[in-house]
Amino acid sequence: MTDPDARTALDMPALIADLQAAGWAGPIPTLLDTTESTNSDVARLAEAGAVEGSCIVAEHQSAGRGRLDRQWVSPHGAGLWMSVLVRPADMPRSSWSWLPLLAGLASANAIRSVTGVQAEVKWPNDLVVVDHSSRKLGGILSEAHGDDAVVVGIGLNVSMTRAELPVPTATSITLEGGSAGREALLAAVLGNFARCLARWRAQDAQLFVEYRDLCASIGRVVEATLPDSVIVHGLVLDVDDNGQLIVDDGTANVMVTAGDVIHASI
Repeated sequence: MTDPDARTALDMPALIADLQAAGWAGPIPTLLDTTESTNSDVARLAEAGAVEGSCIVAEHQSAGRGRLDRQWVSPHGAGLWMSVLVRPADMPRSSWSWLPLLAGLASANAIRSVTGVQAEVKWPNDLVVVDHSSRKLGGILSEAHGDDAVVVGIGLNVSMTRAELPVPTATSITLEGGSAGREALLAAVLGNFARCLARWRAQDAQLFVEYRDLCASIGRVVEATLPDSVIVHGLVLDVDDNGQLIVDDGTANVMVTAGDVIHASI
């Protein structure tokens, strides 16, 4: 089990070397010891005209946020708490819903390749490990700012202990038997995300196939609570090319564009 007192800060020289190895051509991330929210920090960078790929990583967030303004627990040095700026104005606004999904795909593949943990994505914003149960390994928070900026927050539980996890259904890379330097994992996430964005802009249909292949929601019975509080219960058939969840509720196929999706059975 990880000793919280033995955690070390992210090492910038090691990170730069790993970013080069991962093919990252964007700005070098800014590393902070603590901040309220990396999403809020990158939103301010966006307003100041920062370029795509601008990224802030914090060892600790005092006011980290998940979807629906839930608190995101981020113990010091125990994970990757980061946000990346995307400038998607060259793409139709209707397609921006793919950005958190692609961040999830990039992160899941990074976790798989760097740590060996078989992470999957749960539509729309979770990273999970699924065997006899579904355990949350991380999450994505995507926030649009104006007409040309989206801040994509990524939180990954790396070395969090059982006692540090906020709920029994959460987990960490360490608890799942994986191990890796956080620098290598961060570099892999950014490199993968950049490649996903390039393929998304090129309308590479295979990218969406790869997402579906790693989507733990497909083929599961789910309960989706929509923004208007309508609850949809049924079998997930697919994720369509617009990033919407297709749920068979027993009478019709319902297109779910947003909401909380809970696996009712595995």
